[in-house]
Amino acid sequence: MDDGRAAAGIVLAAGRSVRFGRDKRLEVVAGEPMLLRAATLLRQAVPDTLVVLGPDDSAHAALLARHGIRTTHCPDASSGMGHSLAHAVARRDDASGWLIMPADLPYLRPDTVRAVLDAAGGHDLAAPFYRGRRGHPVWLSRRFRQELRALTGDEGARSILLAHGGAAPGPALDQDGGRGGLLRIEVQDPGCVLDIDTPRDLRGAG
Repeated sequence: MDDGRAAAGIVLAAGRSVRFGRDKRLEVVAGEPMLLRAATLLRQAVPDTLVVLGPDDSAHAALLARHGIRTTHCPDASSGMGHSLAHAVARRDDASGWLIMPADLPYLRPDTVRAVLDAAGGHDLAAPFYRGRRGHPVWLSRRFRQELRALTGDEGARSILLAHGGAAPGPALDQDGGRGGLLRIEVQDPGCVLDIDTPRDLRGAG
């Protein structure tokens, strides 16, 4: 981030919560809706945080607006996470890079977010790992702008991460001395991998 540009945060929150049985984005966790909790956490580290919503999520946008959090409505959100991510990156096109996470990680710790962001100055890709599992948020620098803007379907940034060492057992470094490969940040934070898909996940976390 040495070119004067600022990083942008992206919260992916356009899903329909089919497996949860109701809108999990509004499920109250520790006194606040899960969506607001995730967005507030990321914005504390990255002031320019943008939450991606579906085209009909006016109530969710109003909730976030009351807390000063910016939103955007992706018209193609139902086509998959890739569309939502590409939509958000296009709206933060001048960023030095993007710190990306889904909205269903209510137990993610602030120090994990900060650790990934701290790596952004020297690496093009970074992600937290908990007991061998890659978690969120993930950092992708401006180097991947075109790939991110071209995403479609359900996969999101996973294909980019895998192509640059996201499944490797140890730190994956490329020939430029480490900047371009995926930096694995080992954390003691189960919340970075604990996405909430069903009500049982919330009970288990408690």
